[in-house]
Amino acid sequence: MNASSYLKHRKIKSSEDTKNVIQIALIAIVLMVIAAILSKGVFLQPRNLMNLIFQNGILILIALAQLLVIIVSGIDLSVGAIMAMSSILIVLYQDAGSGAAILIALGASMVFGAVSGSLVTFKRLPSFVVTLAMMQIVYSLAQVLSGGAAVYSGFQGATISEGFTTYYLGSVMGIPNVILTCIIVIILVSRFLRTSYGHFAYAIGGNEKTAYFSGIPVERVKVTVYILAALLAGLAAVIFVGRVGMGDPRAGQWLPLDSIAAVTIGGASLSGGVGSVAGTVIGVLILGTLTNIMNLMGVPPTIQPAVKGIVIILAVYLNSRKKN
Repeated sequence: MNASSYLKHRKIKSSEDTKNVIQIALIAIVLMVIAAILSKGVFLQPRNLMNLIFQNGILILIALAQLLVIIVSGIDLSVGAIMAMSSILIVLYQDAGSGAAILIALGASMVFGAVSGSLVTFKRLPSFVVTLAMMQIVYSLAQVLSGGAAVYSGFQGATISEGFTTYYLGSVMGIPNVILTCIIVIILVSRFLRTSYGHFAYAIGGNEKTAYFSGIPVERVKVTVYILAALLAGLAAVIFVGRVGMGDPRAGQWLPLDSIAAVTIGGASLSGGVGSVAGTVIGVLILGTLTNIMNLMGVPPTIQPAVKGIVIILAVYLNSRKKN
């Protein structure tokens, strides 16, 4: 099978992805109805639904990053650490201006992604081990740069620009900027997965050896995917800084678990080659709705992570049954 055959095969697979998205959307609707009943109709109000997306803006970006890596049969445990480091860099380099600080943070994120991707691709190391080590390294670097505490000003004393708060709380035509950012990223990632590179990523996740012998540039595609995933994690830091008004070296520790949960709930396979942007976004909304339901039912915060863990296991089990 050559590269062009893979593209044709992917078009056939897209119909199956559509069926999966419909099934996941039905589950989301059922959960929303349950939440509406428990909240006496408040949950389904347009303002509350918009808040659901707004509150999960960071997770949407991180889940899309995780999706890209999972499609090529990998996993990225460093996304939370990269977001934390990026938030530190954005604040510390405020003296150079907000735009420059953001570019520095995004550039550093891409370097971390390139290192992880290169080790996984060229050295054939397991992505789980590589990104776990990268997570530890990046968190350690963030602690060193910040002195082990949250930072509120740059190296030379410049405070965080009000533009971050304005961006986070602002809106365009009544649509919050955070939601607009998510929409733009969703469109861009969707477009990427529809390009030849995106189709090649699916082929690599399906069978890397076959993809290689079919003439697909496996190494280039895999490294690119890890770089893009890290870039999205760095972009999530912009939203984080706007939300909390600081750089936090310990931020994002919950993101790897929740992003993997969202992607698997959204129908992606941890063995690679399967997954969609729509399914992932719905997976994030399902997680957010599930959290709201647990809060409405008075489930203790100490128990809620266990429930999410059970949901992950169930999602992986159902996906494996479909694949078999």
